[in-house]
Amino acid sequence: MRVPATVALLCVVASASFAGYEQPNFVDGCRSMGGRFEVTANQTVKARRIHGPHAWEFVWKDNKTGETRTYPARGVQGGQIYAHLYVAPDGETFALWNHVTMWWPEQSASHASGKLPKKPEPGTETAEWKNQQVFSHRVNVYRSKDGELVKSLAVVDLLRPEEWETVLPVFNRVHWCREYVRADGEKKINFKKAPRPGYAFHRVSPDYTVLEFQATTSRANRREPPRVVRVDLTTGTVLPPEKWPTEEAKVPVRPYVGDDEIPAEGKANVWKEAFVPSLDPVREAYRYDVDASDSTTPTSFEEPAAETSETPLDPASLKLELVAGGFKKADTPAWVPSAERLYFTDLTLGEVYEWTGEGKPEIVRKEAVRAKTGPDGRLYGILGGRLAAWEPGSEPEVVAETAAGGRPFSLNDIAVSKSHVYFSTLKDPEKGRLSVVDRETGKVTVAFDGEAVPEMANPNGVALSPDGRFLYVGISNYKARKHSGVYRFSVRPDGSIDFDAGRSERWAPVKAPDGIAVTPDGRVWFTAGGVIHVFSLDGKPVGKVKIPKGSGTNLSFGGDDGRTLFVTTWNAFYVARP
Repeated sequence: MRVPATVALLCVVASASFAGYEQPNFVDGCRSMGGRFEVTANQTVKARRIHGPHAWEFVWKDNKTGETRTYPARGVQGGQIYAHLYVAPDGETFALWNHVTMWWPEQSASHASGKLPKKPEPGTETAEWKNQQVFSHRVNVYRSKDGELVKSLAVVDLLRPEEWETVLPVFNRVHWCREYVRADGEKKINFKKAPRPGYAFHRVSPDYTVLEFQATTSRANRREPPRVVRVDLTTGTVLPPEKWPTEEAKVPVRPYVGDDEIPAEGKANVWKEAFVPSLDPVREAYRYDVDASDSTTPTSFEEPAAETSETPLDPASLKLELVAGGFKKADTPAWVPSAERLYFTDLTLGEVYEWTGEGKPEIVRKEAVRAKTGPDGRLYGILGGRLAAWEPGSEPEVVAETAAGGRPFSLNDIAVSKSHVYFSTLKDPEKGRLSVVDRETGKVTVAFDGEAVPEMANPNGVALSPDGRFLYVGISNYKARKHSGVYRFSVRPDGSIDFDAGRSERWAPVKAPDGIAVTPDGRVWFTAGGVIHVFSLDGKPVGKVKIPKGSGTNLSFGGDDGRTLFVTTWNAFYVARP
């Protein structure tokens, strides 16, 4: 079943600049561990100025049953807000972390409003000062049944008396907790320079039930060890150290992944131009990997796969064996489980070959048909000028009649999720493009065009991560090889990709990539010349497989256990059985 799109980014661009920076409003949504439940926030009223009153609402959804609930975002004020939602695995509760934005019921304070509380001298903070409304609603816990705010924690509930020296109201923000040290330990994460400013100030457990922040007793002595505070996000309870959970799913880790700071070169206002908060920005394949790149949710709900003791394929242990040669341009090997055989095409000879696993491949069709296997076990490719899906020997089902803008279909490589089809063209138009097809409606959308974005010219191989959260695209860029490489794009719930974030950096900076395949463990395998490169899901090289002769055009996995590697080159077909 196709999951409806949910708004995950709500952004108002500022017209003024305070203290040299200004991020857009956002309330980051979240999908629960396992992927079933999600909660997002919609900005329902937009004022003329960023500091005016705004209205928000929460949207809770069960991705298994399709049930959706919408309710007012109680405890969320207007104006600039940078907050984060976290939903528990059972979907019964969700919480909002509002670390920095001051809170008034109707409006936020700007620097000119005159409503800013006056900062007292250190050590003279009174109860009246500490209990001001502006310091409230740091952590809110909501009941998913009706959206009721069942627990709200203010700064006064979270800090000790000696820690109030660090509380500083400025403009419409309140600074009161300490930034974390960067992953490499060199310096703290500066929220003014971080693409996602809020993530510098907290950590959260992989199951999103325990939040952690740091409190410090002295603003002057930043070397003093901070006090770590942990909060149960299902009950709103501050946990004493002796009750901190030890199981891995409940130990807070760094929620922000990727670069700690905005690149010095490039977009100066990256938070305005490329800041794209998304559902569940750090989860990947039902595990929490702090070294992974930015991610979003899968396009449809799937129960987590059962754990297996099977070790990932070791590229060093694989040896490619020649099955057949004499081709002109072999390409797109695709294993069809129901038929228990492999199909590939020779683009120059205009022939489709079938291989049963024994002997030599046989010609079964006199037509050049590029096709890859979808999650339903059918082949997806171009037949008779139309995008179609079929099983060998059966009538094809038309998925889309024409490409975007009514253009005839042209296809270089293809990847299929449960709800969408992604296909690339190398030189159609001149610099190629990546397109997305909605399998339910047949609508074709251009994700990006090499004519409009020259550095992303000539998209080549495409493949999806096992959970559908990432789309890997090989960029050949024949005229500017410095941009060629494998790029990784987050896939949004509506099937679109996060293009701006994905294009910002080559996920695998290997020149001239061609075919791409992904194993169930999330490792990415791709051909580049006479080598098959293997990268881990966090973008680190794992190993290589040397192609005995020629340049690899494409590859795929299949066989009884899905671990047999099939590789095509211009003139040969190889197989490697683990």
